[in-house]
Amino acid sequence: NLGWENCRAKGASPGFKVAILGAAGGIGQPLSMLMKMNPVVSVLHLYDVVNTPGVTADISHMDTGAVVRGFLGKDKLDEALTGMDLVIILASVPLKPGMTRDDLFNVNAGIVRTLCEG
Repeated sequence: NLGWENCRAKGASPGFKVAILGAAGGIGQPLSMLMKMNPVVSVLHLYDVVNTPGVTADISHMDTGAVVRGFLGKDKLDEALTGMDLVIILASVPLKPGMTRDDLFNVNAGIVRTLCEG
């Protein structure tokens, strides 16, 4: 339950700190918008390896109380994850011609491993 009472119970200031990894992708962009609109989200970190500044600028113009910060590139991953209550991993590559499902799984598993090691 993402209610305010859970935030207060753990002793933190009200609101969840959320990081979206893969924020510039086709799912990451609309999810970033929805999280920015969620009243229980106080801090929103948007991370990707491309196009993060544009997504961050667009999302930050929404008139809500959540503070939005963008992080671009592998060297910013640690900073994007620091202090977060919830991390949502959307980063992946799409199925390309000639790829099997096993190939796709292995590529995406490597991406998730890299992000989890961050």
